Amino acid sequence: MFVGKVCEIQSGYTARSRLSEHPLGIPALQLRDLNEEGHWDGIRPGKYALGDIHPRYFAGPGDVLFRSRGAQNTASVVPTDWPYLAAVIQPLLLLKPDRGTVRPEYLAWAINHPETQRELDKGAQGASLRMISKKALAELDIDVPELATQDAILAASRLAEHTKHLETRVADLRHSLTGMVLREAASRAAGQNNDGARS
Repeated sequence: MFVGKVCEIQSGYTARSRLSEHPLGIPALQLRDLNEEGHWDGIRPGKYALGDIHPRYFAGPGDVLFRSRGAQNTASVVPTDWPYLAAVIQPLLLLKPDRGTVRPEYLAWAINHPETQRELDKGAQGASLRMISKKALAELDIDVPELATQDAILAASRLAEHTKHLETRVADLRHSLTGMVLREAASRAAGQNNDGARS
């Protein structure tokens, strides 16, 4: 099913001039505010003097943001506990999923899947600065099973990520332990060598 069939896709707001921060300005998110991992801890919208701006440009919990420009063209879900409503600035695209058809988290997962990313690569524009057009994203074909299946896939994906994190942590601890053992072995060998030299 095409992405454009399961969500409304809105281009980010185009600033008429250079963005300037203002304490009484409108909260807004730029491309640089998002991280490649999709983590929202610590993300705070800046406040800018944007003037009057249409409500369609604002993103809140449950919306999906797509990085249409740069090396990473991935999607990120605004968490349900994110306490802000912020305008989205180009080149970000704002996706508002049809909740009766697709979970926001599943939509982001499907877009970020390696096979889907390879399909996006085919429609990328620009050599030095990659860009995915709104049209290319809308025509991206993804599998959209029933909501219960989406929930099961998301649960399995979270478990896989947690397992990967634990395996990485175990590998790091094993590496540290091996280094400690080898250092102690080197220290003992050096001590024995010094004792033999004194005798």
